[in-house]
Amino acid sequence: MKTRLTRLRMKLPIKPALACFTAAFLVGGCASTTTAPSTPPAATVRIQEWTAAYYGSAAAGKGTLYYNGQRHHFTISGLGAGGMGGQKVTATGKVYNLNNLRDFAGTYRGISGGLTLIEGKMHAKLTNGNGVVMYLAGETEGLASSMGVQAFEVSLTH
Repeated sequence: MKTRLTRLRMKLPIKPALACFTAAFLVGGCASTTTAPSTPPAATVRIQEWTAAYYGSAAAGKGTLYYNGQRHHFTISGLGAGGMGGQKVTATGKVYNLNNLRDFAGTYRGISGGLTLIEGKMHAKLTNGNGVVMYLAGETEGLASSMGVQAFEVSLTH
C-alpha cells in the first residue's frame, strides 16, 4: 500500500498543485485589497450581475444606488481578463468619493477575485475616472473562478 501511494504521488504532475496554490494566494490577496475603509461611505449600492468567462469575461447587470436619501437605478456591463465559468452575482457595497450624482456614471476599472462551486463569495474594488470608488462584496451562484482585471460601464437609468 505504501509503495502504491508513493508511486501515485510521483506520477501526479506538480503543475496542478502549483496552480491551485497560486490561485488561492491571489484570491486571498484580492480580498485584502478589496476591503472598504472604516469611514462612512457617501452612498451604498446593490448589484445583480451575470458573468460568463473563458480566460476573458463578459458581464451584464443592473443595480440601485442609494445616495442622499434617494434611489437611483443603473445598468452595468463589462469585460475582463481572467476567469472561467458562469455565475450570477448578488452584491452590496459602499461608495466613496461621490460628491455629485453625475460623477457616479462612467467606466470603472479594478480587480476582483472569487471562487464559485455552486455557491461562493466575491470581492471587488472598482474606481472610475471621476475618482468614485466602489467596494463590493457578495454571493455568487454557478460554477466559476474569477480573478483579474475588469472594466465596467455604469449608466444611470433613473
